[in-house]
Amino acid sequence: MKKTILIFGGLAFVINILLGLLLSKYSNFNMGVNCGVIALNTALLYALYQFNMRDAFRISLSFLFGIVGVIELLLACFMPQYAQDNGSLIAIILILFTKILILTITNNSSNKKNGKYELSKR
Repeated sequence: MKKTILIFGGLAFVINILLGLLLSKYSNFNMGVNCGVIALNTALLYALYQFNMRDAFRISLSFLFGIVGVIELLLACFMPQYAQDNGSLIAIILILFTKILILTITNNSSNKKNGKYELSKR
């Protein structure tokens, strides 16, 4: 699964750059933000499969991160082409930090049982 995440992330990154070069309405600023969104979402999904956590958490977070990643991509495509006072950019950053927080909390609670941490059997 880890290789698949990296392949899809790399493919999305290349497609984003090609679209940025081919479409005149797709600005370099939006392309750069989308490249960052793709790279960070790929890294988060990869990290999700690096941690030893229960499969139910891993599967549900994969779907959640995927859906929220598409929302971030849409926000980045249609946001204004400047960084200052950009509500969409602020929303993307807040969503990213929320996903990191969810991943951290889920990883800690998945490995904790009866007040003690236990190692996964993977």
